Amino acid sequence: MNELGTIWNLDECIDRRLITTKLKQLEKDGKIDFKVSGDILKIEDIDLEDSDIDTLIKLFEDNDVFEEPDYEDEFGESDDDGFADYDDEY
Repeated sequence: MNELGTIWNLDECIDRRLITTKLKQLEKDGKIDFKVSGDILKIEDIDLEDSDIDTLIKLFEDNDVFEEPDYEDEFGESDDDGFADYDDEY
């Protein structure tokens, strides 16, 4: 079973439109959530099948999209999923 990384770099991506179209399709199908910020793509696997993961990895390889396992955002946090936590007490 392949595992899909959560953070990817689109800096050298050959066809962003193709990548975005595939990601939107998977999001519409309820299989992922994703967010693009500049050249950084964050993906949350909700219900991807192995064949979906293989397809995405191949698509990323063919379009020079590289995994960023050591990425840290501007606050030095690497595990932020980009989704707000509204039930926190202040």
